[in-house]
Amino acid sequence: MLLLALALVLLVTLGLIVVRRRHVGRLTSFATLVATIMLMIWLQDAGLLPGTKGPLSDIRPRTNLDAP
Repeated sequence: MLLLALALVLLVTLGLIVVRRRHVGRLTSFATLVATIMLMIWLQDAGLLPGTKGPLSDIRPRTNLDAP
C-alpha cells in the first residue's frame, strides 16, 4: 500500500515536471527522493539489504571447516 502511494506521488511529480515546467530542479530532487525510498523498500522486501534474512545476510550455513 505504501509503494502504491509513493508510486502515485512519483507519477504526480513527474506530471508536474512536464506540465508546469517551473521549479524543475526542486521537483526533480523530490522525484529522486521518492524513487529512492521506493527502491529501498523494494530491496528490503526482497531481502537484498544487509541485516535482513536474504542472500546477503550475515548468517551462513555451517561447513566441515567450522569449529564445533
